[in-house]
Amino acid sequence: MLLAERSVEALGLIGRRSTYPDPRVSTITNLAGWDVVASDTIDHLARRYRQASDHGIPLVVPSGAAVEIDHPDIPVVLGANPSFGLAASLAAHECTRRDTPMEAVIGWTEPGRPLRRGVPLAFPQPIGNLWAETAGGIWSGAPPGTRFLAAPVEGPWTGLTVRVTAATPEGVEVRTLGIADDRSFLEGIALAAAVLVAGAGAYPVGSNYPTAAFQEYLDAALTAGLDIATFVERR
Repeated sequence: MLLAERSVEALGLIGRRSTYPDPRVSTITNLAGWDVVASDTIDHLARRYRQASDHGIPLVVPSGAAVEIDHPDIPVVLGANPSFGLAASLAAHECTRRDTPMEAVIGWTEPGRPLRRGVPLAFPQPIGNLWAETAGGIWSGAPPGTRFLAAPVEGPWTGLTVRVTAATPEGVEVRTLGIADDRSFLEGIALAAAVLVAGAGAYPVGSNYPTAAFQEYLDAALTAGLDIATFVERR
């Protein structure tokens, strides 16, 4: 994903040999001169943080779990994944378009055996309708009463859905946005978008989620190939 972005001049791999044919990719041992550090795992996170901090550059990780870093002195971006990143940023974009959203629902899939009962939740095909259950919040800035729903699904696909109901001068408008794509593809976009935005300096010092710069994050994801289906209903 990162190599598809023309602004990326070089990509360095720490602790692994480069097998990429692209001449921009190389194996590195020193972060001097680099713009951002990204790790696709929380293993050795403390070491990666120290390396990034020593060079004053941002650190990006896909895990949405709380990371124990006391008083970070660099931008640290957590949750660069489809739920905390893409779904939450879509919701932030839609909710901030309205002064007072009446209702917001944020849903996503997780690997697992589908539920036989729960809350009905619709995703674009080929995922379709699933039963979901209430999940932990993935966006701290969500309007009060926002529903967070996770739906287990088997197979290689990941689905995201955001539904925002708001009053407009023309009446009540319900906007539903949906995404369905290969899980690895969406995970790659979610991480790459945060890396690009962090490298551009959009995140402040401290712990952040992608929603701290949701517009820039979504723009980067769309440029990387993210497709979003939109349905608008007026009542």
